[in-house]
Amino acid sequence: MKKWTWSLADILDLEFFLSRDQELLNQGDEETPAERDRRIYLAVKDSCPQEDENGRRSCLLRRWLSARRAEFHEKTGDDLLPGRVFDELIRLCSWVFFLISLIGGWGAALSYLAYAGKTPVNVATFLTIFVASQLLVLTILLFFLVAGRLRTRPPLPLTYSLVRRAIFWLASKMSRLTPESGPGRRLSRLSGNFHRFSDLYGPIVILPFFLLVQLAAIGFNLGVEAAILLKVVGTDVAFGWQSTLQPGAEAVFHLVRLIALPWSWALPAGIGYPTLAQIQGSQMVLKEGIYHLSTGALVSWWPFLCLCVAVYGLLPRLILYISGRIATTRLLRRLTFDAATHRQLLHRMITPRLSTTAAAEQKGEHKQAPAESEPESEPAQVVSGGGRALVLIADEIFSACPREEFAELARRRTGIQPGKYLVFDDPADDEDRVFTAIRQALGPDMDTVLILQEAWQPPIEEFFAFLDDLREVVGKKLLITILLIGKPAPHTLLTEVRDRDYTIWQQKVLAKGDPYLQCLRLLNP
Repeated sequence: MKKWTWSLADILDLEFFLSRDQELLNQGDEETPAERDRRIYLAVKDSCPQEDENGRRSCLLRRWLSARRAEFHEKTGDDLLPGRVFDELIRLCSWVFFLISLIGGWGAALSYLAYAGKTPVNVATFLTIFVASQLLVLTILLFFLVAGRLRTRPPLPLTYSLVRRAIFWLASKMSRLTPESGPGRRLSRLSGNFHRFSDLYGPIVILPFFLLVQLAAIGFNLGVEAAILLKVVGTDVAFGWQSTLQPGAEAVFHLVRLIALPWSWALPAGIGYPTLAQIQGSQMVLKEGIYHLSTGALVSWWPFLCLCVAVYGLLPRLILYISGRIATTRLLRRLTFDAATHRQLLHRMITPRLSTTAAAEQKGEHKQAPAESEPESEPAQVVSGGGRALVLIADEIFSACPREEFAELARRRTGIQPGKYLVFDDPADDEDRVFTAIRQALGPDMDTVLILQEAWQPPIEEFFAFLDDLREVVGKKLLITILLIGKPAPHTLLTEVRDRDYTIWQQKVLAKGDPYLQCLRLLNP
């Protein structure tokens, strides 16, 4: 089956449009997001495969993104979307980093290889500056990569973790300074969006910057190689070795031969690295000067230095760069698009819309028959994951909740059929008992936890602490949906939520930054 390819630019644009839709869901417009998404779905559904659930999700979202981009271009007259901006910035930075590093490596090597005919270039110092330092950095990098892989963490785990923690800490501190003001709320939401985005796409977002570093290192090593070749071809450069420890020539020869193992099978001593006699003939002694040294021995080191830079500096960076590109492609192919926002979008797309005459409703007349029917719609589980949900209802409203009506409303709103119901009181009273009951109630076919919550009550910290503990119990990727209802009416518990209450709850949930946590109105506004 064809794999629907994605890029980081596509993901950024997808998240951009999803974020815009969150702001438009409660605003009146000529066409609501649900109506627009249904229209797009009807136009593209036949072009997406039916047999594979993940493939169909990916295809539908890719088609939806293409339609949204086209509509955005039609309305604004340009294609200045986050994905395109990021893509062009990365390309520009790639060239800038590469050229600056190339010039830097060139200049550093030329300045070190400056030879006035009195003191030969010290081979040991050159290897320390241009080879050993790079190997040390590579060793540290590989250590954290391997450690992160063993702990099932993303690439560059230390950098990734430090950056995330610094941003979360800074955003939380700044948002608490002005918790009721507009900037504080926006910053809190930004922190939550970053948290959510990093959880869903973290390695994919980090890898472009990882590739930039590798490109810079490749440019640096190419600059060093070019400088060595230029100096050797255009000038007379002498290379020698010396040490206060005064090691013997044989010991230095064995060390050089060990370093040259990767290429010694093809380029033996005398070609790929100096022979024992050449090493003896290039040993510098401070009180004797260089006049006793042979010219052949002094120039025998440059192939060895070039190969050291190529094998231990350039080649590992090329391997890391290619590996990073392959890892990016694989991670993009493994995207499942099963987060809360993705499920909301897919549910809006596959749910038939029945149009009525608004004017008749406003005048108090009876609703007309549906003007449009869509018998071609398929079951929600084709794209939204299906399965049954565990429903958590607080003790004070459990008995007043009409099960059948709630189940039908929840199924229409989420596309998930409620299964088991669990009544719970304040989890702080007996936390172990509550979560033990949740563990026992969760079945293998359940992929969602629905929590019925009264939106008119403010979102208190104790409730969100309960959500944190619940996340630990149910796992990282199980969907938690808070279904909001308004103040109870005399005839029913299930009432509509005020816009103000819904906005408060939505902001708090978005600030959590959990990609598998969402809050929805049980009754559509």
